[in-house]
Amino acid sequence: MCTLCYEFLFADHSKAWNGAVGFIRPVASNAATLARMYLISYGQFNDVVRQENGKAVPGNMIVPPYEYLSRGNHWEIAGVRLYGRLINTGAKDKHPILRFTATRDDFVVGPHSEANIKMIVSGLEETYPCMRKSEILDYLRRTEGIRDTIPGDVLGSSVLGR
Repeated sequence: MCTLCYEFLFADHSKAWNGAVGFIRPVASNAATLARMYLISYGQFNDVVRQENGKAVPGNMIVPPYEYLSRGNHWEIAGVRLYGRLINTGAKDKHPILRFTATRDDFVVGPHSEANIKMIVSGLEETYPCMRKSEILDYLRRTEGIRDTIPGDVLGSSVLGR
């Protein structure tokens, strides 16, 4: 578990989720986005990026070489429409902390599907077991793409299971 100093938002559209997908803005800010870290290999990271972009796994390497990832801060993956921007947000135990996010800055902000919100809530509950459902609801209400687009009762039923 970790907190990112990048704003979390929902934008563009996923056919798989029938709604917008989650991104972090590519520039650090005063925001606090809840996240989870995994220690995975370079090949596993490539596979995750491929999967999130609808590409077959296993497959060719689409992320930059590990040496670049461990030294730089920001990369673009050519030919990737959705999650084509990689950001190094720090290091832990000499391993780079890498995130992938929106390829472009002009994706249209929009509402997430109820199914994916439930998946995110499940992940938050698993990662942050001390968080009450009301705190998760408050956290999601502040998120661009949910804020002012999903009525409170609909979001509440997704989070609280009503």
